[in-house]
Amino acid sequence: MRNWALCLIAVWAGAAWAQGPGTSTPASQPVRPIGVITQLQPGKLTLHTDAGPDLIIGLPDGVSILRVPPGAKDLSGASRISLADLSAGDRVLIRGSLAGDQKSILAAAVIVMTRTDLASAREAERLDWQRRGIEGPVTAVNAEKREITISVPTTPPAPGNPTRPVTLALSANAALLRYAPGSVKFSDAKPASFEEIKVGDQVRALTNRTEDSSRVTAEKVVFGTFRTWGATVVSVDSQNGTVTVKDLASGKPVLVRTNADSKLRRLPPSLAQTIAAFNSRTSGAAPTAGSGAGAGNGPGDFQQMLESTPALKLGELKPGDALVLLSTEGANPSEVTGVIVLGGVEPILAAQPKGNNKEVVLGPWKMGVGGGESGP
Repeated sequence: MRNWALCLIAVWAGAAWAQGPGTSTPASQPVRPIGVITQLQPGKLTLHTDAGPDLIIGLPDGVSILRVPPGAKDLSGASRISLADLSAGDRVLIRGSLAGDQKSILAAAVIVMTRTDLASAREAERLDWQRRGIEGPVTAVNAEKREITISVPTTPPAPGNPTRPVTLALSANAALLRYAPGSVKFSDAKPASFEEIKVGDQVRALTNRTEDSSRVTAEKVVFGTFRTWGATVVSVDSQNGTVTVKDLASGKPVLVRTNADSKLRRLPPSLAQTIAAFNSRTSGAAPTAGSGAGAGNGPGDFQQMLESTPALKLGELKPGDALVLLSTEGANPSEVTGVIVLGGVEPILAAQPKGNNKEVVLGPWKMGVGGGESGP
């Protein structure tokens, strides 16, 4: 949602609004909240703001309501609509005056991106990422040329040579974003600099690629530092959605937080044994997260497999249970947010290649860390 909010802000910044009903007075505070309509009533609506709180928006007769398409930078393509055209789920930016109770606003003007327009735009974007997107771990960074090299799966899969290098050259106006700690949503990604990208990071890019391109131009790049690691449960706090674990690599305790976006799954024994058997056969260098799916005779697209596995509840965990976790790199290594938390992984940990005690091998799987504003 964050990028659509930025579109609304850009539209607002480029607009010159005439004073109208609800113009702020010296006794009132002008505000411009952004959010989603959750309820409509005669003469007012409830706005769930991006900042968190709900606001009651008064809509006086004659209030200016403009509908703009997603991606608009100004009001040149706006059309005037009526109150009857608004619906729950529409994203709006309000210009108005905050009342003394700090919970209601008298609107002077409303900019709207309708729910149906947003859904169509997201679907078009998802298809565009599906067609032109590319992903993989970073294997080299060329700061002088603003280029990065990533490892992507060979097409079709080639036993013994499952990946190939692809160089991404960033266009002059390329958008560069970094995944937020604990999230693999594009909507949570933050603007970043090229200097933040490093070898081992996971990258998803929108490019001008063809099927066999070895060098492409990237117009949008989202990256992050991920770690796949093994741990054993020390204690569980189901009420607060946390589990304290012992990191098998460092031996140190780590507090793992979970949220609504965390994916908690328990691997069936057959799947865990399949992955463990693959690890035992390959026992070489572990592929990094996102290094591809379906290479050789591995367990295939792990992300798809996860969707069909049973959910894992924190309350089911007991001290000593083994886990494999996927987390983003945060400022405090003793506290992380679990993007993926897997139980039933004892066979996988037992089959880890010797000398590889930092990254857990899950076969040549595709992490699928996002693509498009609402994911792939």
